[in-house]
Amino acid sequence: MYKRLKSAHPEAALVRREWVVRLLDLPPELLNRRRQLLRWVALSLGLISPGDERDAVIDVLDALFHYVHGRGVEPSAQQVLVFVNRRRQERGEKPVVLEAVRYHLRRLEAAGLVEKTKARGGNYRFSRAFESSYEDPAAFVDAVFQEILQSKDRIEKAVRHLASLYK
Repeated sequence: MYKRLKSAHPEAALVRREWVVRLLDLPPELLNRRRQLLRWVALSLGLISPGDERDAVIDVLDALFHYVHGRGVEPSAQQVLVFVNRRRQERGEKPVVLEAVRYHLRRLEAAGLVEKTKARGGNYRFSRAFESSYEDPAAFVDAVFQEILQSKDRIEKAVRHLASLYK
């Protein structure tokens, strides 16, 4: 075995955000089932993989929608944990630990979907980049796709330039 040098892949420093977007059918019967719809959104946005049995991120999303859009509250990680474990208990599933909730909140933060407030202890809310999401919960999708379109433009530019280098 050889030891890989840290400088072997300097492009890693260029990565700002990573998106996986999947094109899925949206059957009408899914629209009235909250848990399945949460799973569909998580799968569409690449937060989970097809066939993934680990679903704590779905519970975390459920908690965020419950608090932010259901109650108008920005929850703490502890509040999310209590909500998640209550739902899991109702379904007869094992509880999760606070570190697992924090892990998923950090993943959602890294994806730019949520942010931690400056309040003591830091509560969570949907990203202020998606400010209108408070009136329109789906507004964040537009912001996500704006970033994807920016990336598309950069990729097109790079491919055109690359092709010109072969002439």
